[in-house]
Amino acid sequence: MKLLSTILMVLWHECLVCGPKGVAAEEALTLVIHRNGEPDSCGSAEVPKSKLRDVADIDNKYKMEAFLTDIVAETMAEKSSCNSPDNPMGLDGIPGFCDMGKDRTPVLLDNDELVRVKDGTLPCRWYTREGIRVVSFDQLESLVARARNDSKTCKNPNVNHPNLCQEGELHLYAVQAGRVFMFAPSYVGEKFELDHLSLVPDPAKPISMTVLSTNPRVFDILNVFTEEEADDLVDRALSETSPSNRIKRSTTGTNENSIFRRIFELLGFDEYWNGHDDGLQILRYNESKAYIQHMDYLRDKSDKELYDYDSSKKGGNRFATVLLYMNDLPDGAGGETVFSEALPPEVGGDIQTLEANVIEELRASGDLEAAGIKPGSWEEAMVATCRTRLSVKPSHGRAVLFYSQYPDGVEDPMSKHGGCPVLQGQTKWAANLWVWNAPRENYKNAPMREDLIAQGFKPPQNNMPKQLQATFTNTGKDPAMENAELFFEAMFWGKLGHGDPDLRSNTYEGHRWNVRVNGQVVKNLVIGKEPIQVFEI
Repeated sequence: MKLLSTILMVLWHECLVCGPKGVAAEEALTLVIHRNGEPDSCGSAEVPKSKLRDVADIDNKYKMEAFLTDIVAETMAEKSSCNSPDNPMGLDGIPGFCDMGKDRTPVLLDNDELVRVKDGTLPCRWYTREGIRVVSFDQLESLVARARNDSKTCKNPNVNHPNLCQEGELHLYAVQAGRVFMFAPSYVGEKFELDHLSLVPDPAKPISMTVLSTNPRVFDILNVFTEEEADDLVDRALSETSPSNRIKRSTTGTNENSIFRRIFELLGFDEYWNGHDDGLQILRYNESKAYIQHMDYLRDKSDKELYDYDSSKKGGNRFATVLLYMNDLPDGAGGETVFSEALPPEVGGDIQTLEANVIEELRASGDLEAAGIKPGSWEEAMVATCRTRLSVKPSHGRAVLFYSQYPDGVEDPMSKHGGCPVLQGQTKWAANLWVWNAPRENYKNAPMREDLIAQGFKPPQNNMPKQLQATFTNTGKDPAMENAELFFEAMFWGKLGHGDPDLRSNTYEGHRWNVRVNGQVVKNLVIGKEPIQVFEI
C-alpha cells in the first residue's frame, strides 16, 4: 500500500460515533498523531465533523496549519500526548511540541507569514509520510480518500511494524515551528513512493526511495536524475577552468537549478528557498584518492564566528545531504560512500578481526599496491573500513539521501561518512548537494550569535545587494500563455502555463526574467526596488 505518513493519522469512520445509550453522534474524523521523523504515533484525536465547518474560509496554508494545530490540541484523547518534555515555556500537549520558544525556533524565510494558534503560540506544519505539506482542507480530504483506497492492498507490510499497514490510515507528521520535514524510516527495505512530485526528470519513471539504514537514516533514491544529466554534469565539470570544482550556472545543457528544485521538493519544501543550500559540488576521485571520514555538520572551532551554527537552538547548519553518482565502478574498485559508525546487517563477529582479515586479503590481491596504497597507511585502513561498514556503491545515475541532524536540530553522530579509495585504475565522478535547516550566512533571516554581538562583535560587512522576493503567476486569461515557461535570463526556471502553480524566487533589483512560449521570448520582466513583487501574465 502506498502509505501516506504524518504526525496525523487520518481515518474517516464508515459508521457514526455512538453517543450515550446508543444514540448516534455526528460523523467524526480520527487523527493519529506522529512527531516529525518518528514512525510510531504519539497520540490520537477524534474530531467531530461540525468543527470543520469553518475550514472552507481558510485561504492560505499558514491559516490551515494553525487550524490543524488548534483542532488537534482541542480534541486529543490524552492532552499531554505528543509534547516535548523539555519545552522551555512549560507548554503541554501538542502546543508544547509545536512551539519551543524563541531561543529554540529557527527563523525561516516565511517566518513573517506564520499564523499563531488560539493560545498565541506558533503552529506546527503538517506533512504526510511522503513529505506532502498539507495546505488546504480539499487536499486533506483527497489524502483521506486516497488512504482509504490504498488500504485495500498493503504494499509495505512488516511484521515488526504492523502500525504501518492499518486499514484506511493516513499518516501526517507534525513539524515544529522553524523546523524542516524529515522522513521517518522504520526498517531497512521500507519503500517511500513519491508519485506526488511534479519536478520529475522522466514522467514515466516516478521518484521513489528505499531505506538503506535507519541509524544513520540513509535512503536510496530512484529516478531523481537521469544518466544523461549525469553525463552532462561530468562534461561540464571537465570543461570548467576555475580552480574550484563547483558547477557554474550555464545557459546550455543540464540546468543545476532544476536539480536543486527537484531535490528541495523531494525533501518536503513546497517552494525552492534560495540560501538553503551550498550549491552543487562536483567531485572527481582518481585512482587511490579518497575522502577521510567526516561530518557534513559544521562547527565553529574558534567560537568567534557570528553565524550561529547551533541548529539545536535557533541556528542553522547542514541537515540533509544528497549524493549523486555519475558513473559505474566495477566490483572491487572501491569508491563507495562509507558510514563508518554503522555496520551493515550482514556483518557479524568481532569487527577488529574482520578488518584484519580484509587487509590480509587486500594485500594478497595486489589491488592496493597497484593503486599506490602503502601497507599501514590510512588509505589501507580506510579500505578495510569500507569493506566492513555500511557503504553505498556508486552507479551511473544513482542518488542517496542521508540526514546530519535529528528532527530537533541536534547533530547526528551516526552520519559520519567518507569517500572510499578508488582502485583498479578507475575514476569516480560524484556530486553532492548540502541542504540547510535555516538560511545560510548573508541571506535573509540568517541566524547570528546574539552573545557575541552583545560583546561588541560586529557582523562582517555585507556588500551583497538587497534580496527581494518575486512571484510569477499565470492568470489563465491570455490563450497565448497556455504553455508559457519562465526563464532567468537564458536559464529555465519552471513551467508557468495555464493551471501551473505560481513560481517564487529570491532575486535582486535589475535582474532580468523572461517568459517564453515554444522557445521564443514573449515577455520581459525586470525586477524593481520593491521588497515583494508580483508579475502576472
